[in-house]
Amino acid sequence: MTDPQLIDALEEESAEQDVPGFRKKRNLCRELLLRGTGIFHIAHYTGGVLDFSLDLLGHASAPAAVDDAEPAQRREAYRRVGAQLVYRAADLSRRVWELQCGGLVRLAVQTRADLVFCNTVTGGEHVVGFGSLPSTSTDAVADPSRSSEIDRAAAQLASALRQLVRLPSQNPGGWLTAGGAPVSAPTADLAAHVVGPPEASGLLATALRPAGLHYLSHHRAGEQTAAADILRHPDLEVFFNRGVTVAGRRARYERLAGDLSLLSLQVSRDLRRTVAGQVERMVLDLEIGAVFYYLLAPEEYLFGVALDQDWVTQADLDMSALGRQLTGSETRTST
Repeated sequence: MTDPQLIDALEEESAEQDVPGFRKKRNLCRELLLRGTGIFHIAHYTGGVLDFSLDLLGHASAPAAVDDAEPAQRREAYRRVGAQLVYRAADLSRRVWELQCGGLVRLAVQTRADLVFCNTVTGGEHVVGFGSLPSTSTDAVADPSRSSEIDRAAAQLASALRQLVRLPSQNPGGWLTAGGAPVSAPTADLAAHVVGPPEASGLLATALRPAGLHYLSHHRAGEQTAAADILRHPDLEVFFNRGVTVAGRRARYERLAGDLSLLSLQVSRDLRRTVAGQVERMVLDLEIGAVFYYLLAPEEYLFGVALDQDWVTQADLDMSALGRQLTGSETRTST
């Protein structure tokens, strides 16, 4: 049963050119907000232009304003930041195209206290949302399990919006297939390709497996310190063709990994009027697989790639676990 206080706090606003086609889309967004998942603001955009927005900023569960702004100012800030994220997502979709894994279907950004998502519905339509995370975490490295309820709900919303126009789900986050098969433990006998000091690259290699992460690199002060991958594993052969070679993917991953440090700073700056703190985790979910960024310390981060959409969620968890190893904070909070 929906909490009556959520219904009372719900605020909706449509763009000037409201059209009948938005009604069912707005209903789906409203239903999600009223489920009480922690999401407190949702907006729908077409071509980067706001269609409508809904929020629970007047509810007690919503976080306090970053700059003590009035509710009307806050709503405008969230809508503007959402438009900026749509711009970022569209730009990223063009940039990752060289990976030949399709366009960007989900951008998930996690800070210490919030999760922000920008999910692609169709090529020109996006849904952006802000969710508040539990405030009990003291993890040195972002834990994706803290945001899994919001992330899963956002993926379901994007899929439901696609169903309205008879399109299948793009399985953002791999949620539809997560847990469908037993997860094998990482093993050291995969003949990983490594770069960098054996101690560092060897640790990265132990986190790789076909049912999880396929490429990893560690970066400090703008430089790659170590990298490891199992891109030549027989289970991954189907992800390569005449125009996509293993060497080519490595070069493209290294180039993208170097760019993500700047991108995380840009996104942190985009969010500063709505979300406190810097970006600690960022997921670029593609039509095929996903790319991950985890902040370990100032000017130090971990970059990872999963090629198989079925294992995106598992790869995300493995990134966090490896990050805790690298920072010496292996004690995990309960999920």
